[in-house]
Amino acid sequence: MKNRQFRLIDAAESGVGFARNLKRPPPRVNEAAKRLEEAVESARVAGQDQIRAKAFRKTPRYSVTRAKTILLRKHLGPIAADGIEMLAGLPGIRESLKLPRIKDAPEKHLEATKRVRRVAEDHEKEFIDERNYDENFLNSFDGAVRDLEGAAGVDKGVGRAKYTRATADVKEEMARLRRAFDVLDTRMVQAYLDDPSTLELWRGASRVRAKTGRPRKRKTGRKRADINA
Repeated sequence: MKNRQFRLIDAAESGVGFARNLKRPPPRVNEAAKRLEEAVESARVAGQDQIRAKAFRKTPRYSVTRAKTILLRKHLGPIAADGIEMLAGLPGIRESLKLPRIKDAPEKHLEATKRVRRVAEDHEKEFIDERNYDENFLNSFDGAVRDLEGAAGVDKGVGRAKYTRATADVKEEMARLRRAFDVLDTRMVQAYLDDPSTLELWRGASRVRAKTGRPRKRKTGRKRADINA
């Protein structure tokens, strides 16, 4: 959700609050305020869904790169480094603990997990007693493997499609909110046309706040010419 959309929601919410606090407002104003209130809530829900959809694309199960990184850096790497030092001299240990690169295909990472896990399982007590590994470290290792398997097997368009749909929903809900906002504004003007003080307060309460921050300073023609010289 964009900054402008957040500011519009805040203005609509402020407008609803103003209308609700009026003394004996006309029924048409009450009805319009209620519809706008519902539109505000729907827009906020759509915005939260969009945020979750964006995060969804980066979770390990749906991001191959992220899943490979977690598996390699948190599990394969430490086990291999400790194993090579702790089990130095054991025949074939370096080959068994040889690691893939992050950029290698998921299949290479999954193949390496079989070799590394076999060593870790055979020497589980030594890793725990001598290297202070958690007693459930193999379970955590297996969880990271499952995440990579899931990420490698899932349709890579799932996360993108979910986010696209959520963004479209935000657009639809914001359009609904604008329509409801326009209706309430029209009814407020109609009802309080002869009460300029109330109308002035309404316009202040329902105004979409300007974007905060220092405006970008424009370069003069001479300065631009000096830069391009």
